[in-house]
Amino acid sequence: MQKFIVLFFLLFGASQYSYAQYQMSITGNYNLPQSDDFKNNFKNGLGGTGELFYFFKESGFSASLKFGLSGFRGTEETEAALQDSNATVNDYSYKINYYNFPLFLSANYTFFHRKKFNIHLGLGLGGIFMEHKEKQIGKYTSSTRSKEYNEFAIYPSLGISYELAKDISLLIKGGYNMTLGERQLKYIELNTGIIYKI
Repeated sequence: MQKFIVLFFLLFGASQYSYAQYQMSITGNYNLPQSDDFKNNFKNGLGGTGELFYFFKESGFSASLKFGLSGFRGTEETEAALQDSNATVNDYSYKINYYNFPLFLSANYTFFHRKKFNIHLGLGLGGIFMEHKEKQIGKYTSSTRSKEYNEFAIYPSLGISYELAKDISLLIKGGYNMTLGERQLKYIELNTGIIYKI
């Protein structure tokens, strides 16, 4: 992941002698788990992302750095099963959460660059830091168990935008997060937000 960040800043530094257009997108996300284990144990999630774009000269090609946070809550069945498997004299309930922190360096193409209406294609490479939390909640005590994973991931995306005012556009975008390591995690990310030209 560090290599991708270094590459992004090298491109940024090399661009100082040429024309550049910078943009920033901020979106809210609705996320749909896809991999079987994830989909069977967690509900649809919410999150937010930010993405900083650098456009090469006056073309539609750009590089971007994407970061964000997504949270998922365990299903009632999953939390009940955890409670049953940890039966004690005291009465405890359980809350299960999955948090994902993606960081991607992406190559993108905007089809109608500098027009009001645009279509955006992107392919991101990077990583997703994941944290799985199980919280035991009781009348007198509570405790949290946490497991962490850090996996290489890819992120293809497709979006459309429409310019609402000078330098501000509405963005609707869909992406597919997929880890390729030991912990297989896949989910569709539906984004709505704005793009701001810096």
